[in-house]
Amino acid sequence: MQGQLRTLYRLTPTEAAVATTIARGEGLQAVADELGISLTTARTHLQHVFEKTETRRQAGLVRLIAASGVYERQ
Repeated sequence: MQGQLRTLYRLTPTEAAVATTIARGEGLQAVADELGISLTTARTHLQHVFEKTETRRQAGLVRLIAASGVYERQ
């Protein structure tokens, strides 16, 4: 899924990982913990994802990913 998100939205590998984790229903702290980054850095990556996907909120991002057809429940 991350590769498809990177292609569709021109996300970096880390931005795609953030988007994937959010799509799984995890919160921003879980993103930071999973990627081994600070909460502030996770927020920055999420903001870049919002800009690139033209979304404003996590719920909108999840809807966009679900509608794109690339989401696979793990």
